[in-house]
Amino acid sequence: MIIIHGHGVNGISQENYDLIIENTDLLLLECPHCHHTGTRVHAYYDREVKCDDDSFRLLVLRVACKFCRKTHAVLLDAIVPYSSVPMETTIEIIHADSSEKIRRVFHKYGCLEFHEIYHIIRSFKRLWKEHLASYGIMIDADISRNSIRVFKRQFMQIPCTLCGSYG
Repeated sequence: MIIIHGHGVNGISQENYDLIIENTDLLLLECPHCHHTGTRVHAYYDREVKCDDDSFRLLVLRVACKFCRKTHAVLLDAIVPYSSVPMETTIEIIHADSSEKIRRVFHKYGCLEFHEIYHIIRSFKRLWKEHLASYGIMIDADISRNSIRVFKRQFMQIPCTLCGSYG
């Protein structure tokens, strides 16, 4: 997976995603597998994104490395890999440190189920909280960049299923 930083684009929408992809030179993208630059369009797939009271399908680009031929999804930093909940909402849920605040988040985002909210909180506490603290990483506007720099993965991305590591 390749993460592209949104560069000031607010919110996730197909229009915003397409605009960022359109302004990205695929030949300059680095393959996370072999670290060569140069990718080409391979395919598209759609995934669900839950925003506010609604959810929608986002058409996501997959690219293939011209060197090793591995394929990778191209995601924006506003997207949490393997989750339908956007980064901004995920951070808001993590900051909901009381039952009352959790209820407010639940009512604000009508498309989310309670189990999704608790899963995010549980995953953060179990997999991320101590790691972030040990590196002095704050949950702020730079969380995506810092997480990728230190852990080699997007913030709140699940750990490697083979070894359980973060990098």
